[in-house]
Order: sequence, then C-alpha cells, then structure tokens
Amino acid sequence: MHLAVCSDSASFNNDKLRDRQWSSQFPGSGWITCLYDLAAESNIEVSSGDVALANIASKKWNAKDVYVIQDMNSSEAVRLLDMGGRPFLITCFEAPLYAPVFHDSIARVAGAFQFSLGFGFSKDQRVADGRTTNLPFRFPSYYLDDIQAIRQWGSRRKMALVAANKYKTNRVFIPGKLTTTNALAQLKSLGRQFISPAYRNALAASLHEMRLEAIKHFVSRKELWLYGAGWNRWDDFPVGWKAVLKDLVDGQYLGQCQNKLEVLSGYRFSICFENMVLPGYVTEKIVDCFVAGTVPLYYGAPDIETFVPAGSFVDMRAYSSLDQVDACLDSMNEYDAMGIICAGREYLKTEMGMLHSYEGFARNVVRLATSC
Repeated sequence: MHLAVCSDSASFNNDKLRDRQWSSQFPGSGWITCLYDLAAESNIEVSSGDVALANIASKKWNAKDVYVIQDMNSSEAVRLLDMGGRPFLITCFEAPLYAPVFHDSIARVAGAFQFSLGFGFSKDQRVADGRTTNLPFRFPSYYLDDIQAIRQWGSRRKMALVAANKYKTNRVFIPGKLTTTNALAQLKSLGRQFISPAYRNALAASLHEMRLEAIKHFVSRKELWLYGAGWNRWDDFPVGWKAVLKDLVDGQYLGQCQNKLEVLSGYRFSICFENMVLPGYVTEKIVDCFVAGTVPLYYGAPDIETFVPAGSFVDMRAYSSLDQVDACLDSMNEYDAMGIICAGREYLKTEMGMLHSYEGFARNVVRLATSC
C-alpha cells in the first residue's frame, strides 16, 4: 500500500513533508512529518502527490495500490484519482472564511472518499463494508515534545495575543489609506459574497471585529502585548479602526515571534478568538494555550465544551462586557489559574486530546489505512 499526500495549499514535496521546521510554518500540517515513520512500521509507503504521479506514470507503482489523501481541492489528488488511485481520506483544515470554494462543494467532493477529517464534513461517513463510523476530528497542533514547562505565575506578564493581523467583513468600508490593492480586495470580497453561500455566511459569523474590540480594551490598559505579522500596518483596515488602534498599539506590539509556545508560556492569559463562529470549528488556538501553559480567553465554536473541558478556559460568552472580563482576571488567584491550566494539560493526555498532537493524528491515519 502507498499513501499519497496531496495538497495545493503549499508546495508540498517529499523533502518538505519530512522537514519538521518547514511544516511548522503551516498550522495543522506537522502530522505529515510523523506519518512517514509511523506508516513504515506498518509496511505502508508514504509519498507526496508529485512523487506518486511520477511513479504511476513510470509504471513503478500500480495506481490501484495508491491510497489518496486529498487536502481540499488538490489538483494532484484529482489526477491520481483519474489514474485509478483509491479515494482514501479527504481533509480540510480551513474554515469557509478562507476556503469558501471547497466548502461550497464539500458534499460533492467528499462523497467519494472512504474517510474524512476536518471542518465542514458530515460526522457520519459510510465505509466500504456498509458500516457507519463516526470520525472525531481534533485539529493537530503540536509535537509531543513541544509541551512547555509551566512557569511561575508571579513571573508572567498579564496577557498576550499571538496571531497575524487579519480583517474580513461583509461591509464596504473606507480604508485607512485608499489604494488600488485594497479597493480591488473589497470588490473581490463583494463578488465572492455574491457567488459563494459559504463565504457569505462565514463573513456574517466573523469574529475579527470582536477581536479588535478586545485588543482596544486591553491594550489601552497596558495589559496586552501583541505578536504576529501586521500589527504595525493599518492602511487596509477601516479608517475608524486605524484611527483608534494605530497609535494605541505602538509600544505594545513586539513583532513576530520565533516560538509561539515559548512566548505564550510567559503570559498569564492569552486572547484566543477563532476567526469565526462555527460549530466544530476549534483550531490550534486553544490547544496552543494548553501546550504553552497559559489560560485561554476563548470565543469561537458554540459547542466548544464538547471538544475541551469546560474548566480549561475562560468562556468569553459568560460576560456581558470586557470590563467584567477584566474584573474576573484581576480577581483570579494563582490556585484557580493553575486549575484551569492543569485541566487543559489533563485533556491533552486523553484519547481525544492525543489526536491534537501530530504524532497522535498521524497514528490515527495509519490506523485507518491498515483497516482498509
């Protein structure tokens, strides 16, 4: 058996897929670096899509022995299936906010595959022998040796946000500086809303405005430090947000960080908002907090408590204002905070929690492959 891993979201090839440092740049992809060795233990050979195509074309491999792992709308995967490869597993690690074309066609594309793991799929997937199995999806986020030592509470700064500065809205707005580029970006967004139900619904559920409100609140109190790309660029944002945040963020923005988990471990709390509200849309953001040993301030999936323990995060929905959140955080003692952090750590040790590790996720893929 051969597993062919196919994705158009990055220039995947065998060397890069095996490179842990490279794969860490793409959230969710690190499990593939683990898949090579774990699959070899079961006499399964793993390759990238381009290698599989070449091996079939040269008749080194028989197409019917190639089990295709397709990430969203991979063109390499489509070619392999046309050549006779088996539709084994389809994945989607992106929300409709960023992959609307795939989410619009997800039922049609995924229907041919034996298994699916990711956002937007039906929970029940029909398998070859007629049984119905439920494949629980946990976003793979970290290597097992990434888990950080829990730092002393008193030595930490109060709060961090580690994320790129992104903004999407369903409204037309006057940008901080009108350019051809951001004017075209708004026109493109309007066109996409018109033709894509998935994108239209995703924009309506976007949490970008709420994230900026939280940033404004905590930065103005000098309680929040920002990391990630773009927090020193505001020309593409609405002119109102630029006026409010440009000077306010100055001094609280510490640039990009080389090690997100190490940075987060030095803060008591972490703003942990998903990009949108969507059932089941739980990304690496809250898992990173568990691994780093910081308290997540979470907003996102309405069913979050079916994924992680209720006591492992601060639920932002429980507060009617950010002032109330501030009061809660200021009154939280070290004992209560460590209880939240330990609840997250204990979850990672469970069967479901282990699937968030790249090793655990890859092991589950190998298990599915051997079941075939």
